[in-house]
Amino acid sequence: MPTSSQIYTGRSFLTTVDLSCWRDGGEPVWQPLEQLAKVVRQSSELPHFHHGEFMYMAAVVNNRLRVRIHLYKHIDTRRYLNLDDGVHAYAYLPKPDDPDAMDSGGRYRRYAAMDIAIIRLDLRAFRREGLYRSFPPEEWPA
Repeated sequence: MPTSSQIYTGRSFLTTVDLSCWRDGGEPVWQPLEQLAKVVRQSSELPHFHHGEFMYMAAVVNNRLRVRIHLYKHIDTRRYLNLDDGVHAYAYLPKPDDPDAMDSGGRYRRYAAMDIAIIRLDLRAFRREGLYRSFPPEEWPA
């Protein structure tokens, strides 16, 4: 079993919800997810995905650290992939003593390696018989 220091890097930090992505007709930010999907599809070791398999849920920010994290939810597995603008992955780590304010975005910590975040999407579950993928690889645009 890997230790916390093998899974994560740095310390966890609190965020607030970034409402600017939804104000004035703001559009979801897909670039980090699109970039990662292209890189992953070139790997033979990681399960492949297409950015069209995700919903954009929200963004959270930590102004002190100058980081904005985009929250993408996989349509089928319902698991999150949280990416910042530089395409680094983060885990959501709730703590009971964190503030429960409406603008709190929760606590996050950066993954030490991207493969951990991708494996936690549980995309390999589709290899099992009887599981249906809403946007299967044979339908992905080239």
